[in-house]
Amino acid sequence: MILAALVPVLVVAAADDEAQTAGEAWLSLLDSQKYEESWKQASSMFQSQVTQEKWTAALKKSRDPLGQLVSRAKSRADFLKTLRGAPDGDYAVFHFETAFQNREGVTERLTLVLEDGKWRAAAYAIH
Repeated sequence: MILAALVPVLVVAAADDEAQTAGEAWLSLLDSQKYEESWKQASSMFQSQVTQEKWTAALKKSRDPLGQLVSRAKSRADFLKTLRGAPDGDYAVFHFETAFQNREGVTERLTLVLEDGKWRAAAYAIH
């Protein structure tokens, strides 16, 4: 009976680890200014919402002035089946407290969707 109770916890922990690893890998593309590659690795939902050119221009305007990444710490993670304005699916929403060379106290929100068995970026916001 105890083993049965632990299985869902282990599954959730594995999904959290996989999603967080995928999210951090995607964020590292932004940190390295590989904006075009980040668009290519994003979900089809993401790509249908913004062209590669607009994505790249938006990041150059919003991320470049911040400077190099100094630190990033996950502050919250939510796993959801529904998101407003999106089809039902498996979503992971991560909030990070981030410091950059030219600005501290930044909050990043990264939404991932499980697409074809892989966690892919569905949305990104920086505040």
